[in-house]
Amino acid sequence: MIRIRNERGSVAVEFGLIAPIFFLLLFGIIDFGRAFYTVHDLAAAVREGARYAAVLDDPVGRADDVRTVVKNFALSFGGSPVTDAQIEVDFDGASVVVRIRDYPFDFIVLPIGDVNLTRQATLRWERAAVS
Repeated sequence: MIRIRNERGSVAVEFGLIAPIFFLLLFGIIDFGRAFYTVHDLAAAVREGARYAAVLDDPVGRADDVRTVVKNFALSFGGSPVTDAQIEVDFDGASVVVRIRDYPFDFIVLPIGDVNLTRQATLRWERAAVS
């Protein structure tokens, strides 16, 4: 077996070639994890707003209260605050729909750019059964 005497720097060169790919993959996984966490938080916020609106006498008349519930719930998870313009409350007489539109999410490492997230929750209006 023949050994080459000058292999001292080969490990450093190999690490230098592999490390950027490894770290890009690692931080890409972290970025997508953040994205899934944010989507889950937005879904939880609109679900909480829809649960609140489902028991109101007049969901459309109290849409500002529903928006406040959604904003407060979304703030408890951190991240960018949700604005009133991003929250929609719809009511068709039988169900309540609460929606967050165009919530900006920016990836830190990946060059994807800003992605606008949208989440929606639809619940049956509980007062329809009482009326």
